[in-house]
Amino acid sequence: MVSALPKARFSRNILAAVGSVLLVATTGAEAVRAETKAQANQRVRVAVTSVGADAIERTRQRLAFAYSDLGLTFGAPVYFRLIREQDRLEVWVKAPSGTYSRLRNFKICSKDGALGPRQNISTGQPEGFYSLSAAQMRPQGVGYLGINLNWPNAYDRGRGWRGAASLLQAGCASGRHYGLTDQDMEEVYTIAYSALVNGQASIPFHIFPFQMTSFRMLQIGQGPKASFWRDLEPAWRAFERTKTPPQIKVQGRRYRVRESK
Repeated sequence: MVSALPKARFSRNILAAVGSVLLVATTGAEAVRAETKAQANQRVRVAVTSVGADAIERTRQRLAFAYSDLGLTFGAPVYFRLIREQDRLEVWVKAPSGTYSRLRNFKICSKDGALGPRQNISTGQPEGFYSLSAAQMRPQGVGYLGINLNWPNAYDRGRGWRGAASLLQAGCASGRHYGLTDQDMEEVYTIAYSALVNGQASIPFHIFPFQMTSFRMLQIGQGPKASFWRDLEPAWRAFERTKTPPQIKVQGRRYRVRESK
C-alpha cells in the first residue's frame, strides 16, 4: 500500500513503472509504438489513433499508481470478464504469484436486448468467449475510443450467426456494442494497450449473461438459451476455482474448456 512505502521510494517505483513505457508518434499512420526498455529485443508494436495515444498519455500514470497499490505490475497480462445482468466489466491482472487479482470493476452503461447470445444484426449484445489483439485496437467507425470484440467468433460462425462487428466503446448509446463512459473507456483502453505492448499476444474477453453460481444455473430451465449458457458454465467455474483464465477452443460447434496450469 502507498502508506507502507517511504515517499521517495514510492515515487521512484512509480516513475520507473511509467517511464519504462516509451510512446513514439508515427507521422502519417497516426500510430503509436510503445516498448519497455527491458524488452527492447522483443518490441511489440500496437497501432492506435492519435485520439487513443492522447488517452493513453492522460491515463497511464494514474493507472500505474492503482496497479502499485495492489502489488501488481503495470503492463502485466490481463483478463476481462463482463457480466451482463450486473452491467459489470471486471478487469483482472496477473499477479507475481501467477494467479490473477481484480484491479477494478467498470459499469457498463449501455444495455440492449434480453439476455442470450447475439445471433444476427437485429439481436442484442454478444455473449461468449472472445479475445482482443493489437489489430482490434483501431476499429472503423468509432466516434471516440473503441475495441473490436471479434464477434462473430468461430463458435458463432459455426452456428450461422452473422452481422456487423460488436465493440467495447466509449459512449452509452444502446445497440450491439457495450458502452462505457469516456473516462472508463480511456482506462480500459490503456490497460489493454499496456498489456499488448508488453507481450500479451491476445487478451481473453469473456462475456457471461449472469454470475454462473450453482443456484443461478438451477433457475435457467431448458431451451436453446439454457443449452448455450451451459456451454459457458465450465469456463466460469474454472476461473472461480483457479483465478487463472481457462484455455478455450471450439470443437464440434461447442466450447471446450480446460483449466490453465
